Amino acid sequence: MNYLRMPVKGLTLRSLAATLLLLAVIVATVAGVGRAAPLGQTGGALAVAAYDQINIRSGPSTAFVTVGNLALNQSCPIIGRDTSTGWWLIRCQNGVTGWVSPDVVTVVGDTSGVPSYTVGGSAIVASPEPQAPSQPTTFSGWQASYFANADLAGAPVLVQDVPDINFDWGNGSPSPNVPVDNFSARYIRTLNLPAGNYLLTLRMDDGARVFIDNQLVMNDWRVGSQRELQQTIPLNGNHTFTVEYFEGTGLASLFFAITPISSAPTPTPPPPPPPYQPSVPTLSVPQDQWRAQFYNNTGLGGSPAAAMYLPRSAYQLDQNWGAGSPAAGVNADYFSAVFEGNFYFAAGDYIFTAQMDDGARVYIDNILIIDAWNDGPKERSNRFNSIGVGYHNMRVEYYEQTGNAYVRVWWALAGSTSPTPTPTPGGGGSVPPPPGPIAPM
Repeated sequence: MNYLRMPVKGLTLRSLAATLLLLAVIVATVAGVGRAAPLGQTGGALAVAAYDQINIRSGPSTAFVTVGNLALNQSCPIIGRDTSTGWWLIRCQNGVTGWVSPDVVTVVGDTSGVPSYTVGGSAIVASPEPQAPSQPTTFSGWQASYFANADLAGAPVLVQDVPDINFDWGNGSPSPNVPVDNFSARYIRTLNLPAGNYLLTLRMDDGARVFIDNQLVMNDWRVGSQRELQQTIPLNGNHTFTVEYFEGTGLASLFFAITPISSAPTPTPPPPPPPYQPSVPTLSVPQDQWRAQFYNNTGLGGSPAAAMYLPRSAYQLDQNWGAGSPAAGVNADYFSAVFEGNFYFAAGDYIFTAQMDDGARVYIDNILIIDAWNDGPKERSNRFNSIGVGYHNMRVEYYEQTGNAYVRVWWALAGSTSPTPTPTPGGGGSVPPPPGPIAPM
């Protein structure tokens, strides 16, 4: 056997320590004494190469010699981890045992049972086995639930009682039970607040959103570097706050605060309002037209600042506001909108296309078909097959940050080069349009 064929010249004490660990793993594998079944048989964690020809080294850093390589998507069982560098110790089927950087592999499976080691200057000391943290059952602060995925899916791997949402994990994670990348969290707390206006501050890297009593009020659910949102909202009495967060890769942080706004001195009564000052109308979803609702925030939160009907154009939805405001009472920047209508489709396969600046999402019958919820101008398209004949609900969600603002959405039968005109149901007369447009003056 060639297990012990390894260069000796120039070994430092640290290299010798890592080599001794490799030899110990190899001897235990060959002898088979007191060892559990291989990780591939017990459902343990695997390290999957994220790049081609990544190096397997004799110790947990690039200072150690290369003892093998992994091809793209090649996987090997994980049998240990270095506590100081986070490198994974792997044992491959071809007999190669060594260390790989966590930056070049994707970890699949549960690593909670993987032994930890500390590679020192002249010795390798096994760390104590990690203990599963106790899960609280009552909460005086925020009930924090952490998930080993970026989608808040499944059961949480960790539940804590935290006094505040103010975390800067850097390149780490909330706990050894939680992966350093692609994790998510949910924080829930009920507060009894005196009547008044409150400033909500949300700062995150990557994405987060805030619900009050299950109503979405702040939303920036996307990958991105640290950024901050603020919103003022009136509150009174008991309210349940839910903050949801996800981390992609790289740095991770989350901050959320609820700050009461000091009462201002009683102002001088304002002058009488103009003779006609209608409130924002409540509009039903029309057929073959759009109901447009605009919000003075980028997260579709709160009540609409304006609402109106918009006719279907040559492109089914075609709005270009430039650098201006879409309606009276709506911001020129940092606004969002929902366009919804029921449209008649002939049976067939359709191509849906959207152009926008900044972000938009397109749904048919509540099925998301285009997701471009990020900043900047862009065009996206998608194919949806086997749409049945009849009316289908179309919804377009849109937000604008700064600069130019426009959104255009259209659909056409697959193979057609122009938007599909409105068909006539049953071959009869046209569908009568709903009343509109209606907008605040």
